[in-house]
Amino acid sequence: MDRNTALLSGTVLTEPVFSHSVHGANLYTCALGVERLSGTVDRVNLLFSEALLTHMAGRITVRGQIRGYTRQDADKRRLLLMVLVREVSLDAPEDNNVISLRGELVRPVVFRRTPLGREIADLMVKVPRPYSGVDYIPCVVWGRCARFCAHLGRGTMLEATGRLQSREYVKVLDGVQETRTAYELSIGKLTVL
Repeated sequence: MDRNTALLSGTVLTEPVFSHSVHGANLYTCALGVERLSGTVDRVNLLFSEALLTHMAGRITVRGQIRGYTRQDADKRRLLLMVLVREVSLDAPEDNNVISLRGELVRPVVFRRTPLGREIADLMVKVPRPYSGVDYIPCVVWGRCARFCAHLGRGTMLEATGRLQSREYVKVLDGVQETRTAYELSIGKLTVL
């Protein structure tokens, strides 16, 4: 298993916009809508080179790697998840959302119950990049897997497969409500190495 792979199919939701340049290469971003079986659409941020710009419209399938970037906002640092696109194809017969990671836990696992009583555990997984650097990927697991993960310690090596999901929440700062989007990997299969 590669340390970090992403396969997503869906509909491009936003026009590509310039993001930044790295080593003379221009990079762009756009949002991809990937529908879940429930009908909910996950909004996934894509990051890609200028060479792929003409392919970023309509229904597409992308292959790449999930990346975690830290952005400094006025009140705190925020982790943004994006898929760094390596390949694009214009055929997207069905929605795919498959992320596979191999990495280690970098924080204690947080086990809790949702307001409806479902068991959930929050994990932060550090995934080394192929050449240099690391990505920090927030993950969630449910049910029995959440109970199992509650006993794992920092430094535990994992392989995980799941889907990248987005969810909106309301944050209240100084009495002002602000809608924000959180991104995380919802793990369906987990193996402790």
